[in-house]
Amino acid sequence: MSRISILVVDDEYSSRLLITKVLEKENYSIHQCNSALEALNIIKEKSIDLVITDVKMEGMDGIELLRKIRKMETQIAVIILTGYASIQNAIESLRLGAIDYLRKPINIDELSIRVKKAVERIQLEKKLSDFERRLTYSATVTTANHEINQPLTVILSGIDMLKMEFQNEGISSNKVIKYLNLIEKSSLRIAGILRKLRQITSPIILKIPHGMQMIQLQSDKISPKAKEKYILIIEDEEQIRQILKDVLENEGYKVILAENATEGIGIYETQKQFIELILLDFNLPDSTGFNVFKQLKKINADSKILLTSGFEYDSEIQKTLEHGAVGFISKPFNREQIITLIKKFIISAENK
Repeated sequence: MSRISILVVDDEYSSRLLITKVLEKENYSIHQCNSALEALNIIKEKSIDLVITDVKMEGMDGIELLRKIRKMETQIAVIILTGYASIQNAIESLRLGAIDYLRKPINIDELSIRVKKAVERIQLEKKLSDFERRLTYSATVTTANHEINQPLTVILSGIDMLKMEFQNEGISSNKVIKYLNLIEKSSLRIAGILRKLRQITSPIILKIPHGMQMIQLQSDKISPKAKEKYILIIEDEEQIRQILKDVLENEGYKVILAENATEGIGIYETQKQFIELILLDFNLPDSTGFNVFKQLKKINADSKILLTSGFEYDSEIQKTLEHGAVGFISKPFNREQIITLIKKFIISAENK
């Protein structure tokens, strides 16, 4: 941690010199001046942690200096020195936000103790302020991850669908395919940048590549029987619901859509015998992913639930996997990734 910077303000040279000499021995960085106006200029130009100011000075007094420091919206701590009107000035200064006061003539030992206590408080507030900034930054990055990964999933899956449609229709356009590949590459780059930012702010996050499932199955082959069952998609983002529906129906699956936890649970409760797999967005507006998972399992203990999220793999997702979720796929994912995973899962379920 950097050295604490202290500004001593006193129009008495001897008093100012005494305080400076004592505190320099404590390895503080000391600045000094003989007026409140000069003090304000120093505060504007330098990074000051603590101001020790006399009350009675020519021109602006110490109480008025304290008021102006507080109006500057800084975190500077202030200790008042008073040899006049004693307790009344002390009370007034504390009411205005000073953290302590000292009476003149100054006792050297008391000065050292009071300053040490003030510095401990300053350092604690700095740590708390830094923690709050990092927490706010982390929350912002987390939200950005989720909000950007959602449309990236639509973009990546949409690109795959366009390529497939071109192939099915016999359309050959190298220029269009080139541009689609560029869009896909740029989208993946954005996803990678977001992931790196998230890992910087929360380095303990478990590292799972985009589109990586938590289950590892053997066969890529799909059977006709699998297509007789439905896949329930519980997802609050309309664009993702629609692109997933198109992707899965194009592969021959039947799809049921739910836009929130309440609707998804209601559908599963009445249609569970027809639903082979549930694709559950872990961050829904009306419930937590783990609670939705528990309610679905309560309806059918053998339900197959695949988790997906635009947020990072965290302890809540890990807990849900430990309680029986079959896997997790992170957003953004493309058509090939989600189809490959679902094919493997359905075949594995049939072979049990």
